Amino acid sequence: MRIVENLSASMRDGVGLRGDLYQPDTDERRPVILIRTPYGKQGYREDSLVRKAVERGLAVFVQDVRGRYASGGEFDPYRQDGRDGYDTVEWLATQAWSNGRIGGSGLSYPGAAQWLLAVEAPPHLTCIFPAMCFSIGRQFFYFNGAWDMSWIPWTANNIAPDVRRRRNLPGARTGTEARELWKREGRNALRHVPLDTLPLLKGVTDFYFDWLDHPDDGSFWDFANIEAKWDRVRVPAFNFSGWHDEGYGPIGATRNFTGMRAHGATELARQPRLVIGPWTHGEPTLQSTKVGDRDFGAAAGLDYDALVLDWCDWHLRGIDRGIAKAPPVRVFVMGANRWRDSRDWPLPGTAARTLFLRAGGRLSADSPAAAEASDRYTFDPNDPVEDPHYEAGLGPHDQRAIEKRADVLAFTTEPLVDDLEVIGNIEIHLWIASSAPDTDFVARVLDVDSDGPAWNLMSPTLEVIRARYRGDERDPQLMEPGKPYELVLRSSMTGNLFRKGHRIRLQVTSSFFPHVDRNPNTGRPVPHEDRLVPARQTVFHDASRPSRVILPVLNG
Repeated sequence: MRIVENLSASMRDGVGLRGDLYQPDTDERRPVILIRTPYGKQGYREDSLVRKAVERGLAVFVQDVRGRYASGGEFDPYRQDGRDGYDTVEWLATQAWSNGRIGGSGLSYPGAAQWLLAVEAPPHLTCIFPAMCFSIGRQFFYFNGAWDMSWIPWTANNIAPDVRRRRNLPGARTGTEARELWKREGRNALRHVPLDTLPLLKGVTDFYFDWLDHPDDGSFWDFANIEAKWDRVRVPAFNFSGWHDEGYGPIGATRNFTGMRAHGATELARQPRLVIGPWTHGEPTLQSTKVGDRDFGAAAGLDYDALVLDWCDWHLRGIDRGIAKAPPVRVFVMGANRWRDSRDWPLPGTAARTLFLRAGGRLSADSPAAAEASDRYTFDPNDPVEDPHYEAGLGPHDQRAIEKRADVLAFTTEPLVDDLEVIGNIEIHLWIASSAPDTDFVARVLDVDSDGPAWNLMSPTLEVIRARYRGDERDPQLMEPGKPYELVLRSSMTGNLFRKGHRIRLQVTSSFFPHVDRNPNTGRPVPHEDRLVPARQTVFHDASRPSRVILPVLNG
């Protein structure tokens, strides 16, 4: 393998972005796979996908995005990656070692970078494989109005060190130093209010505070809106995620799949693919069978590198290794521990099944009586519900421990008399009232094993709604204290077989820290608020206010 370091591609504004070229030892012109990363191109020196791509006869170009490591300019996440990606693709097409057919690959930020350049429609882009990334900023930075707190450790540990190095600022300048600092200061950073005065990042990463300054939807977020630009994309995209990926992953993959099918600019672009496994955030291998505390068996393993390279081989070189006739949709069913193949998403044959919240902590197919009593609890953001498995990371864990708290409600079915296969988006309607003008509700669907564990089925960020955004996130509306409102959560999604003898549970609370920020319950813009006030919460479940869960059940 031949490696050429620090090749500089000049952008339209004259800034040079540097990348490393990996290629076979011959001088033949070849297709190129482009990977654009903010995490340092040097991290790909031992990357298995790069090595295998070269072994197949492909070239790989790994580029530091603008303002990171060897590349010039200032880093402003996601905003520059469309134009810079376009310019890089067209530069690659002119190089003596390129045959002009360029494919894109990447997971997480490098995956999002593929979408952002694809919507710019560079003429020499041929295909993309954007894994575990978003479709719209309002389900990426904020989730149904609640701030995703993972941006704090991401910025502190992955981005801030190189910014300090480049600007000669005091503080941690390497990833190792940043992680050591996080061990000492991380918990304080997560609990700091107001969010927009966080000392750890102040004066270092301005973009973080820009994001916090825009808690409402609006034109500010257009840079992260792939959905509005599906009709510009001219190439096929392979959408890839996991049920326990970061929350934006599965919802982004499914929405980008259906959006491209309907709106892609070419016939080829309207032929995307979709794979969702049981995994958390990262590249699965054939050994990725245990996720969190749940073992999904040998079928859960997957050769990610082979899938990416088969896709690129097919579109860049016309070599079909079996992928051409593979089904467009493949999703893993947790609990059954098997794959479901389909021609479409949502899966044909799914039907809505409604379960109602009932008095006494019941969850039932029977609708509630006219005067059924409501449930109440107090949500104190000074003492939020905390994820006891936060340090263990995402994935399925037993969620029963938090039910000991007075501010967590649990509604549970009787043991199921038959298997129930649920695949797709779950819709949750909560009729609520609060003493606060704005507050949060968290609704979590769990699979309660006959042996006791209550397994979560998705990322926590998909399970929250901020009441002021119950209508339009561009037009927040405060509540009248004590007045009933219906909140509708449409982001929850899974692929899970609830086995006979298991029970379905819905946990309802108002926080799940530190995955999303704590609502201070004051009605003021959350990023600027330093007062945390308790709120008295009511959950209704009577005939006129039927709180309920609507499951996408696969018949047969």
